[in-house]
Amino acid sequence: MEESLKSMAMRLLGRREYTRRELGKKLQLKGSNTQEVEELLSDLECKGWLDDRRYVEAYIRTKRQRFGMRKIFQDLESKGVAKSTILEYREEVLEGDLNAAKLVWAKKYSVKPDGPAAWAKQARFLVNRGFDQSTVRAVLSDPNCALDQDDRFL
Repeated sequence: MEESLKSMAMRLLGRREYTRRELGKKLQLKGSNTQEVEELLSDLECKGWLDDRRYVEAYIRTKRQRFGMRKIFQDLESKGVAKSTILEYREEVLEGDLNAAKLVWAKKYSVKPDGPAAWAKQARFLVNRGFDQSTVRAVLSDPNCALDQDDRFL
């Protein structure tokens, strides 16, 4: 028995949040025409079942402790979230960037870099996780270069 387009969308949305573009792609893979899919997506948005802002909030919540602002925003853009929507959450993400970088660094490394090669290796690791250069410098230039016990649970 073939599943209807709306029931497939509801089943997918019941599992996790989707952006409009992600859900549209999944529904079009089912073989539906573009107009039907767009009408359904608009209907789901009107009813509040599909919301890019809610998706952004959930995505930031799950990725915040492991990735930097640049990586999070790049991933959101690739998933079809409008740049204006992403920028609404910029301050929220920036606010915890230094603490997130410290957590990521502390999880991977336990000692301060002892030379230029070690510093460069640790800096590359943090940059690849999406942290900007100023945040990387702040983490690696910290004389303690480790978290206080209380910061581990933030």
